Amino acid sequence: MNWDVLPWREFATTLVLILALVSVQRLIVVYIRRKDEILDGPRRRLISNVRNATFLLILFGLVFIWAPSLRTFALSLTALAVAIILATRELLLCLSGAVMRASTQEIRVGDWVEIAGIRGEVIDQNILAVRLQELPADGRSHDFTGRTVSIPNSLLLTGPVKNERFFKRYVYQTFSLTMDAGIDTERVEKAVLASLADSLASHLEVAKRYNAMIERKASLDIRGVEPMVALETLDDGRVRMTVTAFMPTRHAIAFEQNAVREGLAVIRGENSATVPDGQSGRTRQGTPIRTEA
Repeated sequence: MNWDVLPWREFATTLVLILALVSVQRLIVVYIRRKDEILDGPRRRLISNVRNATFLLILFGLVFIWAPSLRTFALSLTALAVAIILATRELLLCLSGAVMRASTQEIRVGDWVEIAGIRGEVIDQNILAVRLQELPADGRSHDFTGRTVSIPNSLLLTGPVKNERFFKRYVYQTFSLTMDAGIDTERVEKAVLASLADSLASHLEVAKRYNAMIERKASLDIRGVEPMVALETLDDGRVRMTVTAFMPTRHAIAFEQNAVREGLAVIRGENSATVPDGQSGRTRQGTPIRTEA
């Protein structure tokens, strides 16, 4: 050990200061007390003031003596603290994210969530990360991809977190049919709604109760369980029919595909009906029909 680097001068000055002030204090106290065993109030207060003054003088003296060394130590300590923060920045953010998650209770095991564009069911969470069983990111499909994703808690602080807890059993499924302007949209709409009514018949009562439960827990007036149809005209003159229905999450894609097939059957029937006489020897293809989600 290199003894030369120790601040011997400061140690010696500190020792002299403390001995001198304590000696002066004792002399003053002895003078005040004299030989009396019992002291009156004023002298007790005076002795207390002397002791307090001695303590303050020692404190100020120590600060004055050690100020240069303390300044150097503080600078070194600050540099060390900055280095530690830079080195553990991500860890500190993860811990902060865990604190926020625990305090808000916005994410629980079993919830369907979307974090940083990654969607899935929460299967585990700890002080560093959240683990998800991944779901397709498009939000339309509800079958697991088979991948497990670990997301650091720091991402909870840097972006929005979407919770699909209420739509784990039932979901608002939206899909579209695009057709020529000459197609009878009323017939297509009836076919689509009839298919949805047939598919949802056995789930209707449960869907109503679940929809009411969502309204109650979210304290919001949300859309009901009846399918809704909206028509809009595109720039190229065609018509887009958008259908939204409250479906069981497990069967949403299957029910949607059944309804799309019924709608396409009507559209194809009308396109076939527009083929002029005399062209029965060759097949005429109507304008392509597209389905959109």
